[in-house]
Amino acid sequence: MMVKWLPVMALCIVLFASQGCERGSDAPRREEGTDGNGGKEEVKPPTPSGGDRPGPTDKDFDFTAELADGVVRYDGRGVTLRFDRAGVLVKVHADGRRELIDLDGTSRVGFVAGTMRTDSLFEGSGLTVDGSDIALESVRMKKQTAEAVWYHAVDSDGRSHILVLP
Repeated sequence: MMVKWLPVMALCIVLFASQGCERGSDAPRREEGTDGNGGKEEVKPPTPSGGDRPGPTDKDFDFTAELADGVVRYDGRGVTLRFDRAGVLVKVHADGRRELIDLDGTSRVGFVAGTMRTDSLFEGSGLTVDGSDIALESVRMKKQTAEAVWYHAVDSDGRSHILVLP
């Protein structure tokens, strides 16, 4: 008697298994977008006070080339100072302020990192380029070694400033 029902049960199992795939959820399936994030918009986590998190994201600026270059330097606002070029000095002050000074007198950059939070963003940072204070929206530490720290600063105009300092 069991033999009569065996083909019917097998057919039922096959039909059930084939119809059950891709039908387990009412939520629409997200297709992989061109940005590789499943079509979702990038959302930065909020700050502890509940506001929007400032600062550059990995999508805003490709920092790969900067991380590969370990030379102490500043690059931003049309000024480039590199310690590996003749005539550029680096001065580290007792209060933590760092300066890059071009000996021909054309450029001088001063930077104070401020206080780092747990998310690699800094508060209270200051940047001065050729005597002018630059209003910074965010400063993020990108890398730290025994020789240098890589910073990515973004000013109020949305321009990037790259600093690699001792």
